[in-house]
Amino acid sequence: MSKLHEYFRESIDSQSPGMPVRIISGLLVIVFAFIWVPLGLIGLLGLLWVVYVTRYPETIDYPKVNPEDILAPMDGLITSVDTTSTQKRIRISQQIQTNKLILMPCHGKIDINIFIDGLFLPAKISNASNLNARREICINQDKSSSSSNTDFDVSLILWGSPFARYLGSPVLEGRKMRAGVPIAVLLLHGEIDILLPPHCNLQVTLGDFCIAGRTLLTKLN
Repeated sequence: MSKLHEYFRESIDSQSPGMPVRIISGLLVIVFAFIWVPLGLIGLLGLLWVVYVTRYPETIDYPKVNPEDILAPMDGLITSVDTTSTQKRIRISQQIQTNKLILMPCHGKIDINIFIDGLFLPAKISNASNLNARREICINQDKSSSSSNTDFDVSLILWGSPFARYLGSPVLEGRKMRAGVPIAVLLLHGEIDILLPPHCNLQVTLGDFCIAGRTLLTKLN
């Protein structure tokens, strides 16, 4: 019963990124079952998959999360690591079985949370990053951090691809949140860029597999 209660609590929470996906999936299962019972059973399997990939993460030991630490916001494989004089960028690619929730990578405040309309081209196309739909979430780290002041300490860019067409985030701008709290959902097989300050010391390399809210991406030098 506790698992069922937890499911409904997460599903109706207005600030839960997975809430719309779960409700819509549940309604579709009911409609499919009225049309044809076997179709409803197939839809039920889809609902179970949605519940699995939008489940809340395990409790994080928050006292061990320093204000300067930046954690992986999404489960997935690191497919790109770029460093320039102005920023560092890490790209993480989802896997079909991984959790689709995007977590807060650090303690801080949501300064910008916008959706930019566009196409849904494969990421391998050279100009896809300029043409594709995307959601940009900019975060100012907790002011107790000793890091140098920047316009945005961390920026997340959720890329729309041929399969990842739902880039949802109900979290309002101006909200202060702690690391590990779900702030968005990326379906189905998407990619996310994490833009970081140039003074961060990367703790991951190309080809590493990240666990959202647990894998440490960077520390300050």
